[in-house]
Amino acid sequence: MSAPEAERLGPDFARLLAAATTSNFGTMLTGIALPLLAIDLLHASPGQIAAMNAAALAPGIALGLFAAHAIDRVRRRPVLIGADLARAALLLALPLAAFTGALEMAHVVAFAFFRGLFDFAFGVAEQAYLPALVPPRVLVRANGRLQAGDSSAEAVGFAAGGWLIQALSAPVALLTDAASYLASAVLIARIRVVEPAPPPAPARDGRSRWREITAGIREIARTPQLRAIAAAAMLVSAAQQMVGTVYMLFVYRELGFAAGPLGMLFALGAISSLAAAFAAERVPERLAGLPAMTGGLAVYALSPLLLALAPGATLLGVAAIAAQQIVGDGSYVLYEVHQRSLRQRITPAAVLGRVSGAIRFAASLAMLAGTALGGWLGGTVGLRATLVAGGCCAALAALAALRVGRTSQTLRT
Repeated sequence: MSAPEAERLGPDFARLLAAATTSNFGTMLTGIALPLLAIDLLHASPGQIAAMNAAALAPGIALGLFAAHAIDRVRRRPVLIGADLARAALLLALPLAAFTGALEMAHVVAFAFFRGLFDFAFGVAEQAYLPALVPPRVLVRANGRLQAGDSSAEAVGFAAGGWLIQALSAPVALLTDAASYLASAVLIARIRVVEPAPPPAPARDGRSRWREITAGIREIARTPQLRAIAAAAMLVSAAQQMVGTVYMLFVYRELGFAAGPLGMLFALGAISSLAAAFAAERVPERLAGLPAMTGGLAVYALSPLLLALAPGATLLGVAAIAAQQIVGDGSYVLYEVHQRSLRQRITPAAVLGRVSGAIRFAASLAMLAGTALGGWLGGTVGLRATLVAGGCCAALAALAALRVGRTSQTLRT
């Protein structure tokens, strides 16, 4: 990073970046460890994996709009720290149950539920907090740097995580994730910038309170670009969950890959993400925002189809997984950086938390549908056909963003 860039982003952003990168390293370990723990120790079926994924989504659906409204009424840094500490505590509890022989699938589902609750709070607070640390003109750069940090952690976490699980155990990997959240909380606590105080809550009756809670939904409804972001987010989230529900079952059980080689292959996707994060800020101005979002989604839709071509634990299977990781992760990062930056730039600060929360709420509903559909398809038509269905759903996300984007351009002209 050049000196002028570092000056514009500032030391407090560097602390947030370090916190996000550190916690994401552990999250990547859990991304491998949790499904393998369920598959290996508890012999989970596609339906049980779907239940675990659904439990992680339930808090965002049940409490999402209310939580986002509450986050818009408080400073965001304490929310980030509290969510980190709560997730660390959860990640200490699950390995303890495994080590004592008391672990059951119900514990894994409960863990997924409570972690989903704190993940939701952290995600909404982080996206609303970033504009307080950097000026609007560098939001794409800041989001790109955050994504680059995530991708670096993903590369190391996946590469090390597979071998760590294979050599030691999945519960040990979960303990590493707990330590990463503690480190993240310390780094965020060291941020010095004084966040602007939230606007005071007006006196209200039940009706006006509901209008405040749903202000994010109304902002999305009247802003064409936000509608495009929301529509794309819902469809790509459903696609991700369809694929994610069967992914580890497909590569680990059906194809027969071991955890160590899988971790190395997953790291290729992280390297692709890292390259895409830096490339995202170099997209020409005329293609930034909705065009970059749409292009990223269109390419991302190819990745599940590439994975479905894998014949087994062979060189062709390695090539298919590698292609899926490189194509899918890089294109998704391009989409994510530009949709997040566009949303932060065009949304009024007073409702940014509620807009982010409303989009996450809608995406959580779509993810729940994708999880249920992925579990059902995986158990009826097979894992490979489910991957193809996920790719088709991702293609619909690109078409939705393109359609709404063209509508907004027509309205402006």
